[in-house]
Amino acid sequence: MSEDKPAEDKLEKKKKGHKEASRWEVYFPFGYQLDRHAIHVASFPPIVYFWPAIVAFFFCGITQAMGIIPEGVLGWIAISVFAFNILVIVQDFDQKKFLIMVLLVVSACLLIWIIDMKGYEFLRRFARAIIELHPTMSTSAYLILAVILTIFFCWGMIRPMFDYWVLEHNEFVHYIQPFGRDMSVPRSGSTVSKDIPDILEYILTLGGGSLVIKREGEIVATIPHIPFLGRRMKVIEKMLSEQRVTTYEHD
Repeated sequence: MSEDKPAEDKLEKKKKGHKEASRWEVYFPFGYQLDRHAIHVASFPPIVYFWPAIVAFFFCGITQAMGIIPEGVLGWIAISVFAFNILVIVQDFDQKKFLIMVLLVVSACLLIWIIDMKGYEFLRRFARAIIELHPTMSTSAYLILAVILTIFFCWGMIRPMFDYWVLEHNEFVHYIQPFGRDMSVPRSGSTVSKDIPDILEYILTLGGGSLVIKREGEIVATIPHIPFLGRRMKVIEKMLSEQRVTTYEHD
């Protein structure tokens, strides 16, 4: 009779729309609309933001081999995307800085257009000089860079499976495998909030950001670089808003 108890509990949880916790959720929060008793989250290394560069290098290498797009154009595409990825790592753009950056880019484009309309020859010469730089790389170089970044990317994706947090109703626990518990924060008196330190990082991780755990008003843990954090927050807020009571049966 006792052997059938776990199976009965599992069936009961399924009926109630309950979703079991899984370490694989560090990559994507499955079953976020269901009731949860625990949620896994993990901080990803900054290489997670380099997927545009990986795509760009593979695209440039394959396209150049097929001879579809001029080599100079492909060179500018690769340089621009890689420079953008470096910018994401070097500088954090909060909402204010991001808005200023967008306004500066728009203003610069308008200024260039106005000067060009006026027929200033120096600007045309400058633009022609930039275009004539004609940056190129070999097909092999594009593909080698793409493969190297892909290896680093996959390496970075493995780490969250061994260094992660489990948010439960009673406590928030940081695990480092194979050693086990590294840190535990009691749920009572603690709050969990979302922070978006960089708009570009938010975009590249499809709604990602940092998770901040506070206890009695003081920050006790920050979990940065979490992909799909907006989707995860729905699960976290729903779970933490519920009160769980443990009952015991007496003979």
